[in-house]
Amino acid sequence: MMLKTLAIDELEVGMFVQDIRLKNTQHKVKNQGKVNSPRTIELLKKQGAVSVVVKLDPEQAQASATNEAPINTTPQKDKPQGALISVAEEFEQSKQVYDQATENVKKIFAQAAGGQKLTTEKILVLADEITESVFRNEYAITILTRIRQQTNYQWEHAINTAILMCGFGLYLGLKKATVKQVTLGALFHDIGLAKVPSAILKKNESLTDNEMSVVKKHIHWGLEIGKRDNILNDIVIDMLANHHERLDGSGYPRGLEQNKLSKLARMTAIIDVYDAMTGDKTYKKGVPPMVALRHLLSNEDKFDQGLVQQFIKFLGVHPVGSLVKLSNDKLAVVTEGNRDEPLKPKITTIYSTKINSLITPKNYDLTEGSATILSAVRSEDYQLNLPKLIRKISL
Repeated sequence: MMLKTLAIDELEVGMFVQDIRLKNTQHKVKNQGKVNSPRTIELLKKQGAVSVVVKLDPEQAQASATNEAPINTTPQKDKPQGALISVAEEFEQSKQVYDQATENVKKIFAQAAGGQKLTTEKILVLADEITESVFRNEYAITILTRIRQQTNYQWEHAINTAILMCGFGLYLGLKKATVKQVTLGALFHDIGLAKVPSAILKKNESLTDNEMSVVKKHIHWGLEIGKRDNILNDIVIDMLANHHERLDGSGYPRGLEQNKLSKLARMTAIIDVYDAMTGDKTYKKGVPPMVALRHLLSNEDKFDQGLVQQFIKFLGVHPVGSLVKLSNDKLAVVTEGNRDEPLKPKITTIYSTKINSLITPKNYDLTEGSATILSAVRSEDYQLNLPKLIRKISL
């Protein structure tokens, strides 16, 4: 038998509880016994339990170590996300969540850079809020991941990785409680970069070998910070330690090969690279989503191609938030995906290429008209402030 600390949402019927940790205290309460029904778990939650120490038999321990529920790689049309409320209903709330996330993540990066203890409580709440938003409607908050500002790259990358990992995890069939931990891991996965000198992070030319060795230390520094501030669990450790590893062993810090990398580590590597490539940095403009996806597909020795294909199906040919050119001489923002007909998402038109001017935004479902998407386009080619326009869209 082995002891393991679990979040209360991870507790399952049949497990043997040895200790309970209540809200607002680090002290454990001795209260031993086997969980015989879901009602026991609900009662523990009502009593303020936030985590429990459980005894696991070898089979349970092995299942727990994988940090994954069995993954269903066939997307389910009746998944809760996308079915609970509309994009329009969730969009306003998701903007508030995203803005609050920006402030909170920016704050913990500043604390990490200064060697201060992280105020993790708000980040724990944030992981829950992101998960609940994606669960209510997977597209609303995901639209905001396409709003990129060069000066905010570090914390935008953390937030966007969290949103995409959350949505992808739910899409693959992971349990909601597990997805919340994955979302938390994504928010913290690059916290060690806060200790890398900004002159190196913002350098607009190739890094020297010495500079690259400093950047690679962010994994070690992140684990140190996590251990110091008690934010590590198996999921967070896996994501933080292994998101730069590659299937062929060419990654860092340990050069692990595919047989040593969990599915979660492979998922994190894919989404970390996708968001990094599509994000604007002070020294480099981000690439369109399709370019990043082609990069993932062309490096089959480095990225799990089964997961890459699933990620593309999850995102769509034109991810929400993308700017596209239509056959009717208009530009539009993709606002809701369509997995049955990926080339016919829901859109909001914002610009006429015939008169070269912004127009009154209108919402359309491309399954119900003759207009088609010709291509994805760059907002700067039309002198459009896409982040500002996206935030003003009335869905």
